[in-house]
Amino acid sequence: MFDIESSRLLSVGNVSPDPAWEMPAHTHDYWEFVYFVRGTGRIELPDAAIRPQQFHVVVYPPGLPHAETSDPINPEETIFLGIDVQGSSPQGTHLLISDKKGEMGWLCQRILEESSASGISRLAEAYCRAFLCLVDNAWETRISVQHDTVDFALQYIHSNYDKDISLEELAHAASVSKGHLSHSFSARLGVSPLRYLQQVRIEVAKRLLLTTDLPISEVALLSGFKDPYYFSRVIRKTTNYSPSSFRDENKSTSASIPKSVNRDRKCL
Repeated sequence: MFDIESSRLLSVGNVSPDPAWEMPAHTHDYWEFVYFVRGTGRIELPDAAIRPQQFHVVVYPPGLPHAETSDPINPEETIFLGIDVQGSSPQGTHLLISDKKGEMGWLCQRILEESSASGISRLAEAYCRAFLCLVDNAWETRISVQHDTVDFALQYIHSNYDKDISLEELAHAASVSKGHLSHSFSARLGVSPLRYLQQVRIEVAKRLLLTTDLPISEVALLSGFKDPYYFSRVIRKTTNYSPSSFRDENKSTSASIPKSVNRDRKCL
């Protein structure tokens, strides 16, 4: 799969938790591996969308377009590696790998720490080759992430938060009963599915208020609030400000954020 001995570590870096972090579609001419230390996000690929979570590794082959968005409620913290290596993923393998034993995460942390202290040293390269061996092993044994009902519900929420969504619809999307979904969802995230939906809408609304000049009524609709009066009450309860006051009071602190947020990864 990989010609590991000829591999070269090109870049190492990390993304700190940020509810507004996102990166538009782009490609690389090398392999990129992104390890999710904690949190979650959404990744758009040409023919699919995946939702990596803590202890997952995302693999981007050279030339694969991908766009990334951090979860506004549970923002991602990641370590990423850019590696020049010959090889290809076996047919039928998944580009999302589960780090079941924590070995990949340990190596990614060592690579980041060593590169921060000494640059891309021989030790960092040795850690990198060990990491590639683990990816090879995962592909050989077909270890991939099996999405559960909560994953499907989360994906549905983040894809449709601007629409009317009922618990029945979420349960249907996850192919389980309402009771099963509510129990599983609350056990993992600590809130009910509809409460989580409300939190997502609030975070989207706050981001739109701070990064755009859209009318308040349009912000409400785009974030899933059909009633502008109810929207105002929710924002006031959450922030102690009306939507317009929240924008005025906080926009100066986010003036450097463009309307379409585009933040590069922090690289070494």
